[in-house]
Amino acid sequence: MYDSKILVLDDDDDIREEVCEALELEGFSALGAASGAELRKMVLEHDVALFILDLVLPGENGLAIAKSIRDESDVGIIIVTGRSGEADKVVGLELGADDYVTKPFSPRELLARVKSVLRRTSRMHQPTDDTVPEVGSQVVRFDGWELNLNTRELSAPDGSNIHLTTAEFKLLSTFSGSPRRVLSRDFLLDRVYGMDWVGHDRGIDGLVSRLRSKMRSVDPEFARTFIKSVRGVGYMFTSAVRR
Repeated sequence: MYDSKILVLDDDDDIREEVCEALELEGFSALGAASGAELRKMVLEHDVALFILDLVLPGENGLAIAKSIRDESDVGIIIVTGRSGEADKVVGLELGADDYVTKPFSPRELLARVKSVLRRTSRMHQPTDDTVPEVGSQVVRFDGWELNLNTRELSAPDGSNIHLTTAEFKLLSTFSGSPRRVLSRDFLLDRVYGMDWVGHDRGIDGLVSRLRSKMRSVDPEFARTFIKSVRGVGYMFTSAVRR
């Protein structure tokens, strides 16, 4: 029996019930929602560990729902699409989804992906060397910004605080620990999600994009330049860092 509660969003009653049944037979606690409104109500009532989201919903944008979830939390997200094209998959991963399945899919395939994502999200919240610094090195400073490695608080030059999810914090602490060095996507994935990460490397692009977006709301010019994309390799943190 698993402690994880999984919320399945699909407007097709048969598919939603089939997925929930497969999850419960495997020992998970599953909830079903037929619309975004129903999902949002359930989120207020339950502690959800993973979302399985159908992207094609009547009158709603499944990608927008995925983005709104990711903006607030590092909870697991698996997107489901009936489209054979790559566009939805790529956009979904860049918005923060952890994995995807394409209809029709087998219960065995979905369960394997569910377990993989839950392992990743569980590992991500475990302390690492970056998140438990030695006394005297708790605050990292760069271009007027301050990142407290103990409290995980990011303070902007104007004194405002920027909320970071666990993944965003780990990414920024990794960048600030290796300033002005090119870091590969694989290295960043290992640092953020763990050494046995088996997801998609496009996920790190979406994470960088979300971090830039949050900092852009306070300092647009800095957010445009502080992480440089290195074509075909990864990223570089361009700011000088003080501790």
